[in-house]
Amino acid sequence: MDGIEQLNSVQKEAVQHSDGPVLIFAGAGSGKTRVLTSRIAYLIAEKNIPPFNILGVTFTNKAASEMRERITEMIGTAAEDLHMGTFHSICAQLLRREGHHLGFNRYFGIYDVDDQVQLIKKLMEQYNVSTDMYNPKTIQGTISNAKNGMISAGEYESKAKNIYEENVATIYLAYQQELRKNNAMDFDDLLLKPLELFEKEPAVLEKYRKQYQYILVDEYQDTNKAQFEFVKQLAWKHKNICVVGDDDQSIYRWRGADIRNILEFEETFPKCRVFKLEQNYRSTQNILSAATAVVKNNDFRADKELWSSGEEGERISLIEAYNEREEAKSILDKIQNEVFSNKRTFNDFVILYRTNAQSRALEDILRQHGIKYVLVGGTKFYSRKEIKDALAYIRVLVNPDDSVAMRRILNVPTRGIGATTEERIENYAFEHGITFWEAMQRAMEVNIHSGLTGKVLDFVDFLKKYMMLQDQLPVHELVSVMLEESGILKQYKDDGSEEAMDRLDNIYELINGVVEYSERAVEPSLEGFMEEVSLLTDIDQWNEDTNAVTLMTLHSAKGLEFPVVFISGLEDGLFPLSRAAEEPEELAEERRLFYVGITRAQEKVYLTMAKQRSRFGEPMLCVPSRFVAEIPEELLIREKADDFGRTGKRPHRAAASSRNGSRKSYPGKSVQKSTGKKGGLQVGDTVKHKIFGRGKILDIVGTGENQKLTVKFTGNVKKKLLAKYANLTKVNG
Repeated sequence: MDGIEQLNSVQKEAVQHSDGPVLIFAGAGSGKTRVLTSRIAYLIAEKNIPPFNILGVTFTNKAASEMRERITEMIGTAAEDLHMGTFHSICAQLLRREGHHLGFNRYFGIYDVDDQVQLIKKLMEQYNVSTDMYNPKTIQGTISNAKNGMISAGEYESKAKNIYEENVATIYLAYQQELRKNNAMDFDDLLLKPLELFEKEPAVLEKYRKQYQYILVDEYQDTNKAQFEFVKQLAWKHKNICVVGDDDQSIYRWRGADIRNILEFEETFPKCRVFKLEQNYRSTQNILSAATAVVKNNDFRADKELWSSGEEGERISLIEAYNEREEAKSILDKIQNEVFSNKRTFNDFVILYRTNAQSRALEDILRQHGIKYVLVGGTKFYSRKEIKDALAYIRVLVNPDDSVAMRRILNVPTRGIGATTEERIENYAFEHGITFWEAMQRAMEVNIHSGLTGKVLDFVDFLKKYMMLQDQLPVHELVSVMLEESGILKQYKDDGSEEAMDRLDNIYELINGVVEYSERAVEPSLEGFMEEVSLLTDIDQWNEDTNAVTLMTLHSAKGLEFPVVFISGLEDGLFPLSRAAEEPEELAEERRLFYVGITRAQEKVYLTMAKQRSRFGEPMLCVPSRFVAEIPEELLIREKADDFGRTGKRPHRAAASSRNGSRKSYPGKSVQKSTGKKGGLQVGDTVKHKIFGRGKILDIVGTGENQKLTVKFTGNVKKKLLAKYANLTKVNG
């Protein structure tokens, strides 16, 4: 098979050992994806295993898509019948086919966290659980944690020890009942319901055991109890299960991941072959030595050590700043210096931090200096209000029993159906044991004003019309026409404000997304589109080709790589978090998180910390992170940021892209000043810039490609711009 000869000896042996249980410890950057895809291709091309009998499981759609592409490159169209996807997507597909055994139809909705919180809030009001005393989001988290531990609502109720747990038990029981009534599941249910199905219907389990004779699981260290049981149940008959992972990168304990799943795999599947991939193809040896030196302080781990046949590389830079503002400035300075000295582009850099709150100072400094950046994990496209409104219309066409979505659009756009009417419909549904949708159809029986009854029934007729059109119109056309007739688009058009136009553009972009989905899906459908949207992650939506500095939490960075990595906030209490100090398992996970962060780097790592950092509006003195002390001194270069946040000697400044693609210039070599007309512009001209608005040209320096303009914009803001990229528009008069 093409490509297998390019593997190292351990990788090749792991690929070719095809039968029986296999555990592959794959260190960071050791070619894990290559081994996994080569193994699948080997099973199909060399062992003649039908793709239909192979199941590949990942944790992100991005990883699943990349792996499928690689396998297709190796063996061609034979990969089309391969079953590969995330745990949640595979379970969702299985439940679409078999959920009727549990009382769900194939059009069940998938509730995200916002939907869950809204439903829990409504139930708290119904069952007189104070939303002032208990935050609905906290209760949602408690229920999710219980589900991650495979604790049912009934079991939770029987073990409740205090008033809080008793209230949670009440809501948990009602929540599960409401989900079933709404023909909906949450993310945790997607993992739990297949296990319930296997127990209730052994014939269904046997059916999928027969189909999935070879199972491969990526990132196995991140599996929780339900995911472990899911693959164990499927693999138990044939025992042809291969799991790939790295216990040193197990960083999701807080959401139920259990490191014991990988460390005790040999106990679960005796006679298992173990392979260790320790040769790293990503990072320099100094980066690997620093990462290993830190993670070795954890007791509960498999014995392994990464090594590289490449160059030793630069030492780790440790920068100490006065406060978070100076820390951000020192990072900016290093980026500018790297761009100028090493000809790097902005997508070569990632700035990692432990908590989302740290991004504020970093964003401020990048924005002030016109550096384009991408924030992963910020407000997501599919979380914006106008998009959630539009998606709710699609959701109710697929599943009209989805009361959360139905109530969201009942008066969006405004159609005169207020909160009182909604409450009376809800009460009627509750009293008669029917869904919100059924109660809407019986509006004549609900205690509401006759004029409002007509409005509710008009809306019912509108929805029924498009439910009937589902089989008659292409998916993208149905969505486009429905949203137009709903009045959402007209609402924003009539408003006419800049914000309204942005929201309108977002809805049009959603429609574009439906069009793209329709073009790539084999059998496009509304439920297929909604399932795809529901299971997207932050990383799935991140575009590595965008020329911008990436900002993200350390948790979001796993699986990615960058030439240059900044890890900010290296202070005890921040990284590691303060609560980890007294909890050995949490401290071990924080240490693994540091290991993940530093091994994202290919060439250079900058660690930054502050002597003091604002907490709750007050400056607090900081102590350097214990992880810094665990790095051998010979691997470090210690630097101090000066009062301006610049480290060491002040470097030349590189031109830096602004958020709209213009470039802001910084002093470098001296150039001969010249004034007068240059490239159609001259001193004194009034111009307009997309970001800075109107301004007046004060000075012009240089000619041709290197011409620079000094412009004074509204608000007395002066900017130096490279004329070639400034995109200035001359304003007459």
